[in-house]
Amino acid sequence: SLGARRCAKRPHCLFLSVYFFSEPAMSNTVLVIGATGFVGSHVVQCLLQKGYSVRGTCRDPEKAAWMQALAEGTAGTLTLSALTLTPQPADAAVMARLAEGCAGVIMCAGYEAQDPSTIDFMVNAGLSAVAAAKQAKAAAVVLTSSTGSTNPPGAAVDALKSELTFWSDPEQQKAAGKFSPAAKTLMELKALDAVGRAPDGSVVDQALADASPRLCIMNPSLILGPQLQPGPITGNGLPWFAKIVRGERMNEKIPNDSMSIIHAADLAALHVACIERPDARGRYFGVHQSWPWETILEAVKAQHPQYTVPPRFEGATNPATQFDNTRRDSLGVPLRGLDAIVSDTLCFLRARVEV
Repeated sequence: SLGARRCAKRPHCLFLSVYFFSEPAMSNTVLVIGATGFVGSHVVQCLLQKGYSVRGTCRDPEKAAWMQALAEGTAGTLTLSALTLTPQPADAAVMARLAEGCAGVIMCAGYEAQDPSTIDFMVNAGLSAVAAAKQAKAAAVVLTSSTGSTNPPGAAVDALKSELTFWSDPEQQKAAGKFSPAAKTLMELKALDAVGRAPDGSVVDQALADASPRLCIMNPSLILGPQLQPGPITGNGLPWFAKIVRGERMNEKIPNDSMSIIHAADLAALHVACIERPDARGRYFGVHQSWPWETILEAVKAQHPQYTVPPRFEGATNPATQFDNTRRDSLGVPLRGLDAIVSDTLCFLRARVEV
């Protein structure tokens, strides 16, 4: 299916979303936990465009009435239920009722505070999603994590990263005060253990693995594109990128480093592909690729002439992070390139008068 909407401030700009998938699975209902967030709302939109019945959770459905507009013009339906996740385990009975009859469960909720409570929140959110999917006999559960869990200590800067073998050390992350990435690492490890799998995806408990849903984990980094929620931009990535474009961040010198990026709609499509493909299992890099900051900022300048590119660093460009995209590509999702990602993001920021 294909959908497009015009940028309010620049009518020649289009936010374009294209999805290529098979028909939905036998059950047409998917539970999305954290449905109103940046990633969650794009996942909901992708599911609705494909005709799914979506059960979304959020803290306050009355404040999420804007979500119903995502279903307009689609064959899908959306119902929202109140669910407030905390660092404590979620109520198993409530989670089971939400997941009952669902083909899959997608957990997009996040908690970015850099303190130890983040670990309890993410671990318990992941385990609650897995348990609910198992209770409902759903085919699959998908957890939104990050590439923060894929940085083994001492890895060469030019190493080709693999989802199966590249793991961060959560104890080192905690010792360094990096509680958010530590939370993602531990969430993944605990969830894999809960379905009888080792970190590399191999089976360590056959009976448990046989009785569990397929577990897929999505590992994105910087997520750009339009925010579907009305009002001020929220989260981490978009506000930070807007400050860069306004010259309020990264304005003294171009970093001799790279950033791994994906369009939010493409990341959502990868999530949905994990539900639909019966062979999908384990971790997947939720990135298009990693581009040098010099390349990224040049792309911004080309599409936003008033942006001032800061002075270049001295010397040769350091190698960009390299990913083995074999597993990601097996999901069959076409991904936008850098120019398209930057264009959509700038068009959205102009529409919100952020740049």
